[in-house]
Amino acid sequence: MLLDGKNVANEKMSRIRTEIDAIKDKYKINPALRLLQVGNDPASTIYANSKIKRGKRLGIEVELERFDTINQSDFVDHIKSINARDDINGIMIESPLPDGMNFYDAVNNISFYKDSDGMTAYNQGNLAMKNEMIAPATARAVVDILEYYNIEEKRACIINRSPVVGRPLSMLLLNRDYTVTVCHSKTPDLRAVCMENNVVIVAVGIPEFLDKTYVTEESTVVDVGINYSGEKISGDADFPALEGIVKNITPVPGGVGIVTATDIFENFLNGLKFQLKNIK
Repeated sequence: MLLDGKNVANEKMSRIRTEIDAIKDKYKINPALRLLQVGNDPASTIYANSKIKRGKRLGIEVELERFDTINQSDFVDHIKSINARDDINGIMIESPLPDGMNFYDAVNNISFYKDSDGMTAYNQGNLAMKNEMIAPATARAVVDILEYYNIEEKRACIINRSPVVGRPLSMLLLNRDYTVTVCHSKTPDLRAVCMENNVVIVAVGIPEFLDKTYVTEESTVVDVGINYSGEKISGDADFPALEGIVKNITPVPGGVGIVTATDIFENFLNGLKFQLKNIK
């Protein structure tokens, strides 16, 4: 079965828009998300513009603030200044930051309830306590797809150990009673590990890395990768080779990525509701 992310995203977009409209009507506010970009990485700019468009569809003001160059100390000071503003309800730092800048040092200056990316240490730690109010969007997107399509198998192998995907996703899956194996570049006999698990989640940044030697006909493959080669976009799984073999698979594009883009606003909404209840 094709696990189409558009179905998941559309359902979530409709619900988020309904809740945002109700909040705007009740509180007479214009919810606002601020994106911060340093440098001119082309992919980062594309993603930022995509968030601006999605925000308009949801009734959320999304503004991109870009610095050609800025040092870490001044960047942190700027984050602190906008974090203190009541009229900005969410903040997201666009990746990557230039060499010499530390993303995690910067992001931890954002209040947990304004952390629309779910990357602060506070929100990452909350996952271990089963508090998923705000979670890294890509990790949340994987779970959303599995739940939307009622994937019942509870043994999962994650090929990634980063704070963006592997580590938070392992917590989200554990919270749902999965037995989780987290793999990485030094995992011995990776193929055998993958074949022992029903759900294989791949996020390695290598086009078509996951081929038929990693899976069985009972496998559900969730492809987190997005790789560009000219105008061609491919995932980390060899989709043409696997589609007719595995039980379920997500496409690229149209899979995890589109749900991730929506889950940023799920985080934003949850943080906004917290602010309205506890801060304002």
